[in-house]
Amino acid sequence: MIEVTPKDALTFKLDGDNKLLAVYEPDGDKVTLDVTAVREILARQNQSDLFLDEKALSRLVQTYNNSNAGFILEIGERRDGEFIIKVSDDKMTAWLTMTPAYGGAPVTFDHIRRSLKEKGIVSGLITSAEIEAVLKEGKATDYIIAQGTPAVPGLDAQFHSLVPEMQERRPQINEHGIADFRNLGSLILVKQGDPLMRRTLPTEGKNGQNILGQILIPKPSRNTPFTSELKGSMFDPDDNDLLLSAIVGQPLLIPNGVMVSPTITVPQVNISSGNLSFDGTINILGDVMEGMKVYALNDIFVGGTVEAAELEAGGNITIKGGLIGNSDSSAASTLSMGGKISCKGSVSARFAKYVSIEAGTSIVIEEYSMNNQLTAMNQILVGKPGGKKGLIIGGSARAMMLIQAVSIGSDAGIKTYIQAGLNPHTQQQLDGIKREIETNEKNQDDIKKIITFIENNPEKDKNGLLDKARRTLDNLTTEIARHQADQESLLAEMSFAEYAKIVVEQTLCNGVEVRIGTQIWKAHEERGKTIFRLIDGKISFGS
Repeated sequence: MIEVTPKDALTFKLDGDNKLLAVYEPDGDKVTLDVTAVREILARQNQSDLFLDEKALSRLVQTYNNSNAGFILEIGERRDGEFIIKVSDDKMTAWLTMTPAYGGAPVTFDHIRRSLKEKGIVSGLITSAEIEAVLKEGKATDYIIAQGTPAVPGLDAQFHSLVPEMQERRPQINEHGIADFRNLGSLILVKQGDPLMRRTLPTEGKNGQNILGQILIPKPSRNTPFTSELKGSMFDPDDNDLLLSAIVGQPLLIPNGVMVSPTITVPQVNISSGNLSFDGTINILGDVMEGMKVYALNDIFVGGTVEAAELEAGGNITIKGGLIGNSDSSAASTLSMGGKISCKGSVSARFAKYVSIEAGTSIVIEEYSMNNQLTAMNQILVGKPGGKKGLIIGGSARAMMLIQAVSIGSDAGIKTYIQAGLNPHTQQQLDGIKREIETNEKNQDDIKKIITFIENNPEKDKNGLLDKARRTLDNLTTEIARHQADQESLLAEMSFAEYAKIVVEQTLCNGVEVRIGTQIWKAHEERGKTIFRLIDGKISFGS
């Protein structure tokens, strides 16, 4: 026990368990104390470096000030310094958490060193000077004391295009399933021997090491070769990692390689040139004249205008000018005389009137579509959002996901049909099946009348006519059932209609008929900006 001065009626001592006790022995007069005064007494009695319980200190002050009886209270203790070293599950990091000593033995460098050795931590340790600095501080929370070195993976074989602005063969689709085909680019041509793509060899990775000294091996790099689909391209004879063009043509970027589509360039297509058919890309610098036919296995580029001609491509069709059909012809005669554009990719043109356009992905028209039959499996875009040009007047526009135009219809009330949310081909199939069912049902009625007549007049049954009629009726019944099953299957494909929409940026005129899925809405007055969607099975429109 430490000696107490006479004026300190309140004294402090450590018991056998290193608990700090406050002892008050009344001696007559006393003064009011607060926590600060208690700490001063502790300092005079050389006990201020012990751990103190703040709540117990407050309780001591209250008891002392409010009672004249003697008491003994536990208010703290002597504590040695403590620490713990945690190791991450992946054995890559160790953290030190340390509490200071309160009158007891502090944590030493040897304590830390022994603990690290027990845990097997031998790599990635901080320096001795850094550990000493933490010990001097006396406390730490999740201090990184060891950090492993992760393995560094090598680079896989890389493919670097050497042709600027090369088109990729696959369309780029956004998260809504809509592709942006507004900017289709221009025709890029390469000559025989032009470099197309460089393949860089894979690089080796770098070993790592965890804090236990275990070596970490990086994942092996992939030595991916060029694809085997390299039509129109070849390897450099002196460098198998350099791809060259084998022909004059259009380079097309494909996964792990480049293929070159053979390309022919002609000034224009007319009676002099004759119809064109080519298993590659056709680049037409000028116009395609009326009645001509052009077929390309890949893309068709037209630098001028297409006049009532027929174009078909396995890729995209890009027309810098416009499309002009036969304004004095019916839809059927327009198709028979030309005026038909079809491709498996996208179609783009400045304007179009009196033609049929069918695209496997999208139709993009810069200025206006007048009395056309437009069919696209993805979207139809006429004009640019916020622009003044972009009209759909008359005819029809059918697309699965999106139809967007600045204005639809005309002040004259020209009938204009807009359809989204249906596969255009599915609708054609449904219409055909409906006609087949109606025809078979009519034939059924006729056969039933014949059967009834013969049953009522058995003498008229010659050469097994009744049996033949009954077999024909059975066949018609089977055929109708098959058509009805096909009809139900096609109708099931229309479930994506709820994701489709029709966007009118500025004006929707009287005479426009809108269809989304199986729902139909007709405009009987002019409207401003309108967006049509299918909500709860009904057409909803708003701005």
